[in-house]
Amino acid sequence: MIECAAMNVGFRCFCAFAAMLLSIQSAKSRPLDDVVASGTLRIIAYADNRPFSWEGSAGEPRGIDVDLGRAIAQKLGVKAEIVLRMQGEQVDDDLRANVWKGPLTGGGVGDIMMHVPTDKDFVNRNREAVIGNAYFEERVAVAVDSDRLTNVTSFDIFKTQPIAVQLGTVADYFLLTYDDGALINNVHHYVRPPEGAERFLEKETIALMGVRSQIEGLLYEKRAKTTILEPPMPGIARSRWVVGMAVSEQSRDLRDAVGNALNDLRKTGQLQKIFAAYGVSYFPPPKN
Repeated sequence: MIECAAMNVGFRCFCAFAAMLLSIQSAKSRPLDDVVASGTLRIIAYADNRPFSWEGSAGEPRGIDVDLGRAIAQKLGVKAEIVLRMQGEQVDDDLRANVWKGPLTGGGVGDIMMHVPTDKDFVNRNREAVIGNAYFEERVAVAVDSDRLTNVTSFDIFKTQPIAVQLGTVADYFLLTYDDGALINNVHHYVRPPEGAERFLEKETIALMGVRSQIEGLLYEKRAKTTILEPPMPGIARSRWVVGMAVSEQSRDLRDAVGNALNDLRKTGQLQKIFAAYGVSYFPPPKN
């Protein structure tokens, strides 16, 4: 009886140790040969980043980054495993959890992470990850009700007309500080992007300001036709930035293979078609 109990304890310890090993293995980054040998490319995308990635009504991953990840996996001759994860407090935290260390709650890292900023300062302070393969330039823009407003040459027009913007964003700060706060009474805040789109379409505001891809994607889903403008934004902290992908520092050959696949998708027009399927204008990263 004692011997059986000891055997059970030993078996449980062995299982726990094996599970720990599997967890450690799953948390490791993989070079290209390991990815190809496994037949699967593990892709991390954000769980709430419409139109780039989100969970569909049936629980399936959807979005531009999801389709792009699958297209890249196909080019590499493997299947795509899409993992959606929530954003952390900072993108640096997301890189640590998704690229080189793994989340505190378990689950391991991915082979590549989508929608990562590529600006120089961010890259320099995250040496454990290799950031590159830029594929899109995000832009701040303004959607206007073309029945009531045909053009915006200056934000002075919003001294008398209402404009909607997401709370706590770069666009919000710009509007609130424009001309020493001259627009404050006409800035309508929303927390969730779909809310802002609804208020704009219901004509509560004459314009909607924010990230262009997000605005275009939301309005496309609602089959709304509107005018998107990029008027001069004097003093805005940032009106454009480039996003790319990240891999672990130990996976540089995978980075190169993904880059080749991305170039093929761009040359054949498949990359542009992925964006168009979600109603988003494709803006390539500027050439250095």
